[in-house]
Amino acid sequence: MTMKEDIQPKKKPEKTTISISGETSERLELYCKANGILRKDFVSLALDYFERTGFDLKSNALDYSPLEKIIGELKEVKATMQTSNEGTEAVRQLLQTVREQTAKQLPTPELIAHAAEEKAKAEAKSEEQEREIARLRSENSALQEYKEKAHQELCRVRDEQKTFGKIHVNTEL
Repeated sequence: MTMKEDIQPKKKPEKTTISISGETSERLELYCKANGILRKDFVSLALDYFERTGFDLKSNALDYSPLEKIIGELKEVKATMQTSNEGTEAVRQLLQTVREQTAKQLPTPELIAHAAEEKAKAEAKSEEQEREIARLRSENSALQEYKEKAHQELCRVRDEQKTFGKIHVNTEL
């Protein structure tokens, strides 16, 4: 062969055939009829899909790591919110105890000053916790929305995989 022959592309046939089992051919025929497409178009569409998504048929597994990350973050948010609620409840109980004790006895100036100081601290902490809870709820909402979108995409990919797993191609000439 000369260099010129190596450079020129070889002519490929306009059409070719692929070999599949009879059962697969029947399944492909049913799928194509149900979806109103030709068998040759199905093969082209499937190839386009796999090239576009980069899905690896050899591994045949979905990557759930983004969803697992979101679940982990939601668990952290839940734990933080529970901790915040426990702190708020402890402050409420302390305030109730202080109120009960002050009602039982005549307040002394030191007790009044101490109670006022504790009340101010408790209210400041309560406000801080309410802001933190609001921030966490907002973050939780955003994460939940992301989780739902990720779940929908994973379900869509799973359904497309099931669909493409049912490919039939007629091998008879």
